[in-house]
Parts: sequence; structure tokens; C-alpha cells
Amino acid sequence: MRIGIIGGGPGGSLCAALLGQAGAEVLLFDYRGVWEKPCGGGVTYKALLRYPFLEECLEPKRRIQQIRVTSPHDAQVTVPLQDPLLVYSRGVLNRILLERAVAHRACFREERVLNFERQASHWHILTQRNRYKVDFLIGADGVNSFVRKKMSRRLSADDLMMTFGYRVCGRGQDTIEVKFFPDLLGYLWVFARPDNISFGICAKLSQNPTQVLKDYLHQFLRQNYPAIRIDGHSSADLEGSECSSVKAPRRVLPCETYSALIPSLRSRTLHQNVVSGEGWALLGDAAGFADPITCEGIYYALRSGELLAEALCQSRPGSYRQACEADFVGDFVHAADLFEKFYRGRLLGSDFITRSVQTASRSKIVQALMNSFVAGRQDYRSLKSKLVWHLPGICLQVMRSAFV
Repeated sequence: MRIGIIGGGPGGSLCAALLGQAGAEVLLFDYRGVWEKPCGGGVTYKALLRYPFLEECLEPKRRIQQIRVTSPHDAQVTVPLQDPLLVYSRGVLNRILLERAVAHRACFREERVLNFERQASHWHILTQRNRYKVDFLIGADGVNSFVRKKMSRRLSADDLMMTFGYRVCGRGQDTIEVKFFPDLLGYLWVFARPDNISFGICAKLSQNPTQVLKDYLHQFLRQNYPAIRIDGHSSADLEGSECSSVKAPRRVLPCETYSALIPSLRSRTLHQNVVSGEGWALLGDAAGFADPITCEGIYYALRSGELLAEALCQSRPGSYRQACEADFVGDFVHAADLFEKFYRGRLLGSDFITRSVQTASRSKIVQALMNSFVAGRQDYRSLKSKLVWHLPGICLQVMRSAFV
């Protein structure tokens, strides 16, 4: 079988490597070659367990040791991570996976795909240089997928998160900082990458124009990182700065401004999501496969690429959608159902996030659950029942902390 994969990101490259290893003839197209994605690069412990070659590689990466969460009303908790999160430059991560695909006999074509069409039982792919014929077509070309636009239904603004942010030269701490705001269906982040610090924010595309996100982010930077000057004309190094504040009095400029879309599918969309058909399939962001609340997508790009490769190697491409539903899409539905409650829910006279952070600051049980969640070991499906099971212990820890 000859397979054409449009998109050489993590999902497309891993799928190409697995198919090539199994003996398929694979054409992998990406006109960008190895490319950088400034807002991404976090690889969870769950992904590292399943794909250990990512941790074993000698490429530069940051090991994130703790997470700090600040609620809409400024309650805060810092939780050490039992299983650290690794952050790569996306350029490095993409190169690792692309080289792995080529090593397993995938044929990489650094060409832009202009069009494709079905003729009889084959697909004809037209690029800026050549025309190719394949038996099966895979769209791994991101959230704005050209393949999805032709073969499935476009994602609406209600199913997308808009991100906006800055990369600042410097090292920072091995900490991820997450900040929530009242009335914002999204969150702000600060995390250290191998050679810079990423300051960014995301929210539902349909509800917040980019200017609103900029205003939230700029206000946060003025209050917490006053040395970062968005409209200045000088620069300085952040080497050694604290993650919660910039101690150096010198002004620093962002290295780069970035903006991107991330899938955050609603429950209804997940039920109606068409990710495969006769002779074609989508994976990763092109399929809408990202956690609806956290927007984490690298693991799901890799896993969907693996599941599709398995289905094709077994000559059962129709099983791909069911395999994804059983593996993670079912849990996405639970997350999507919780989305509004998470951001807009109320608990004991305050917003749900503030009460959760306050409880976590006093309960080791809740901190352990947060640890499992960040690592990818805790799913949404069983979260409620686990909280109910641990509720007596959580209440006891909160009560004891009140008297310390």
C-alpha cells in the first residue's frame, strides 16, 4: 500500500515511521520542513511512558518540576510534580520525529500540497513540483487542515481556542505558572522552554477577540513581570530570573510574538466529528484531537498517529475511529461536558476554580490528584468518583490545616 501523509508534525511523522517500519510505502509532505511552534512543546509523563525515545534523546529540553496555579480571585497553590513534564522546542521535537520517520523508510517531500482528488481507488496529490498517486490519504496538517476542509466539516469558532503570547529570551525557573481570570473561558501560562520563556494566554475564539487576550496578558506582565517591556526599545537577558517575578531592573523585549488556534471541541462536535472515510483519515489537531479544557495536544497527535498506523497495518482502516473513541475521545466528551462547570461553576459562595485551588493548598490528597492529572494518569471519566471517594480525607486535611 502506498500512503500519502500531508503534515510532518508529531502525529504525521510518528504515523509515517510506524507504517514505514511495517513495510508500507509512505510519502510524507510538509513544505515547512522542520518548523517551530512557539506556544507548544510540553510532553506529559504519559507521553514519555508510551514513547520513551523522546526522553532518551540527547536534544535540549527543560524538566518542569512544579506547577503554580492562581485562581480568578488570586488563591494560589504550588504543587511539586512527582513526574516532571518535559518541554522541548517544537523545532527540535518535530525534527526528532521527522528523522525517525525517514530512518524507517518514509520518503519526505518538502513540498506544498496544492490539491488532491480521488480517481477510482487512488488519490492524486498535486504539489508545487510534482504529481503523486497514493492508495490512502492522511491529513495531519494541523488545526487549519486543508484535508479536513475538503473531506470533513470545518471547526467552528466555538470549537477553537485562540492563543496569543510572547517568547522572551532567558531561562526562568523549572515551573509552569497557570493563571485564571474572572469571566474568561481560558487561562494564562508562563513556562520555561529550552532557550526562552513563553508567556501566553488562550480563550474561546468565539467569545474573546485577540485584543481582549492582549489586554489580560499585558496587565499580568505589568503586575508580575515589570521588567518585560512590550513597547520599549531596549533589551536585556533574563538569565537566572525567578519564574514568579523578574528581579532585574533592566527592561527586556519579547523575542517573538505568536498566535495560534488550538482545538477545544464541544461535546456535540465530538459526537458528530468525522475523522475518517473511504480511503482517508485525519489525525492530531486536524482531527480536533486536543484536551477540551487544557488544550494539550501532543500526546493525542502521537497516539492518533499510532492508532491509525495499527488500523492500516491490520487492513482495517474503518476501525480507526472506534479505536480513538475507546482510547481518548470518550474522555474528551466528559471534559467537554465539564468545560462550562469548570470555568463558570460556583462552589461554596465562590467560583469553582478558586475553591479548588484553596482546597488544594490545604490537602495533600487533592495535590496528588493534580499531580496525576498533569502527568496524564488521571482521566476526566473517573475524576468525580475519585473525588467523592476521597472526600472524607480531603475534609479532614482542610479542617486540620485551619488549626495549624
